[in-house]
Amino acid sequence: MDLPAPVAALLGAGLVGIGGLSFVEKLVPAIPSYVLYVFLGMTAVADGTALGLTILASGLGSALATMCWYGVGRALGPQRTEAAVARFGRFVHLDVARYRWLGAAYLRRPFLVSLIGQITPVVRLYAPLPAGMLGLKPLTFFAAALAGSAAWNGLLLGFGYALRHSARDPVRVGMAVVAGLLVLELGALLVLQLRRRAR
Repeated sequence: MDLPAPVAALLGAGLVGIGGLSFVEKLVPAIPSYVLYVFLGMTAVADGTALGLTILASGLGSALATMCWYGVGRALGPQRTEAAVARFGRFVHLDVARYRWLGAAYLRRPFLVSLIGQITPVVRLYAPLPAGMLGLKPLTFFAAALAGSAAWNGLLLGFGYALRHSARDPVRVGMAVVAGLLVLELGALLVLQLRRRAR
C-alpha cells in the first residue's frame, strides 16, 4: 500500500508523527480511520509496548482535533451551527433532525454521549459540533473525547497488530471491523428501544 509523501513523512517522526497524523485524520478525514489505523497496526507497531504508546499518541492527536471541531461549534453558536448543518450536513450523513436529537442527548448525559460519539462510525466526525454549540464543559468533553478516541483507534490498531504477519489487505480488514461495530451498535440500540417499550 503506497502512502502519500506527507503521511510517510509523519510516520517517520515516530510517536509525535503518529499523533500529528491522527490529528489531521480527525480534522480533515481524507484517509478513512479504519484504513489508517489498521494499516499502522500492521506495519508501524513493533511490539506490545509500542502498541500501547501508539494508541495513546493517536488518541491524543484525535482528541485535540475533536476539540478544534468543538471550538467551531462554540464559536458559531446555536443558529449558525444549525444553518451549517442544514447546508453541509448531507456530506457526513447529518440532517437537522439528527443534529437536534444529538444536542438533546448531550444535555441529558454529556460525558456518556461524548464518549459514545467518538466510537461510532461517521458520528465521531460531527459529534463535537453540538457539544461545542451547547457549551459543554471543555475538560469533561476532552476527557470523553480522549477515552473514546483511544478506544476507537486502539481497536483498529489492535486488529492490525494482530494481523501484522498476514497478507490481508488493511482496507478490507478495516471495513470488516467497522461493519462489525455497526452491527453491535445497531443491536444495542434495538435492545434499548425494546426495553423502553416494555416499560
